[in-house]
Amino acid sequence: MRSFKKILSLDLATPLGSRKRPVRFRKFHWLLGAVAGAFLLAGALAPRADADVLVYFNFEGNTFTSVPAPGPGGLYPLLQNQTILNSPTDPFPPGGLLVTPAVGTILNELVPDVPTTNTALELRGNTQGTANMNCFRFGVNTTGFAQASLSFALQSLGNGTQFTQTEVRYSTNGGASFTVTPEGLVTIPHDSTYHVYTFNISGAGNTANALIEVCFTGSTSNNAANHTYLDNLQINAAVPEPATVGGGALGVVGLCWHQRRRLIRSLRLRRT
Repeated sequence: MRSFKKILSLDLATPLGSRKRPVRFRKFHWLLGAVAGAFLLAGALAPRADADVLVYFNFEGNTFTSVPAPGPGGLYPLLQNQTILNSPTDPFPPGGLLVTPAVGTILNELVPDVPTTNTALELRGNTQGTANMNCFRFGVNTTGFAQASLSFALQSLGNGTQFTQTEVRYSTNGGASFTVTPEGLVTIPHDSTYHVYTFNISGAGNTANALIEVCFTGSTSNNAANHTYLDNLQINAAVPEPATVGGGALGVVGLCWHQRRRLIRSLRLRRT
């Protein structure tokens, strides 16, 4: 009984302002808000997922020229008019670049593109008996774009002396030097089936006069039975939309305003 009275007297004697209150975790709310705001901002400023198509070669009409804007169905207004040329440094042998009808594919084709001649770019190996590197090139304007990628469908047929590997490289200084994409040399399966290959050319982003070279090696003969067909080559790139940039800016303003109010409130409490 005495101990109960002692506890009661101590509790009553303790000033109300100094009594311990239950611990609340409101002091961590600002951290949670900052983390959430950072994630929202990163998502808002990230390039949109549906990348724009800048270049598209479908080789229809037996031409080395890309499909101009607005592209198939009028859905691709950013398509550029580009032309495939033989590389001056690592060229295909004479007659090694052809456009051949009735050998193409619908793989990697832009919707709603419809083939008329089903043409593909035919690549023929050298006659020197050695595995040289053979490349073709074309230009692209990537000003204002990022996260660029190149893709195409490829099929290899032959007696074993056709191309065995492919690589993509790009130049941002007019062809003075080239950089090989992170994928490096990619093996070409000889299974008579079209496969889609994708290469990261983001290093060529935001460049007015970027040069792209698509290269092949491993061929030791231009035997008539050897065929490497490339179709539906396209370059995709992304750019932040003005709406998402504006939304990200509003998110920053809102987050800063929220933290400003909490800072002022905490300073007032400290003064009192």
